[in-house]
Amino acid sequence: MPETSSSLATVEQAALDPRPPPNGRNGTRPACFWAHSVQQALRTMGGAALDRGGGQLLSIPLTQVSQDCREVLRSAVECALTQDQSVQDPVTGEFYTGWWGLAPSWQSGALDVDGRRYVTGCMVQRLNYYGTHVPILLEGSHPAIERNATFSSQYPIMESTAFGDLFSSTTPLLGILPAFNLYVCWEGLLPQSCGFLGLPLLGQRLCDDVPLCGLMVLGPCALSCAQDDGYWKCRPGLLSPSWTQTVRVKLETATCQ
Repeated sequence: MPETSSSLATVEQAALDPRPPPNGRNGTRPACFWAHSVQQALRTMGGAALDRGGGQLLSIPLTQVSQDCREVLRSAVECALTQDQSVQDPVTGEFYTGWWGLAPSWQSGALDVDGRRYVTGCMVQRLNYYGTHVPILLEGSHPAIERNATFSSQYPIMESTAFGDLFSSTTPLLGILPAFNLYVCWEGLLPQSCGFLGLPLLGQRLCDDVPLCGLMVLGPCALSCAQDDGYWKCRPGLLSPSWTQTVRVKLETATCQ
């Protein structure tokens, strides 16, 4: 790909997120995220390398994923790749540059289990009911988002932990029901941090008060998950093994005001 275009994409991303990863912003609109055409595109993308040759993504026509909803494809790339990695959308010509680096190997090969789960958690934590961009800090047991004391004072509110795997979902893409099973639990201090029980904030951030969002709210993380070196390991089902690939989001105090 042209070096100038890749560099420009990195500059534009940095302008939106001036603080380095694991800092970032949310803002993905739920309506695009749960659209079955978008979910089908993500399933297809996850099964092969992002770079299909010449630095370009799989060609996904605008009739399948509209111009407006390609923000979800961009979010997947930003969650997965590093700032040094970019791929170009061959349909729109836009360059998608990585940010959090949770699955950098996706550029050259299909997502593995860890990649699918971490990228899913990241994408869920970037949802915003209103489509507004709110500063967030991601944390988890992945090296790219391990706890960083430098940012603790900037993001004092532990809001929620999310987990799931939308890339391997086998839920039929039919009707209006969500085609994935994704889970979110709220952190212990959320009720004291924002609003009554923290629910107004969680609704604005994760859209869980909208039935079609497809998120299963588990309540307090302490009731449904177990501590694992400062993070949560959670079960997607009663008989399922615990997943350590969970993604926590922390917020600035100003988000609650």
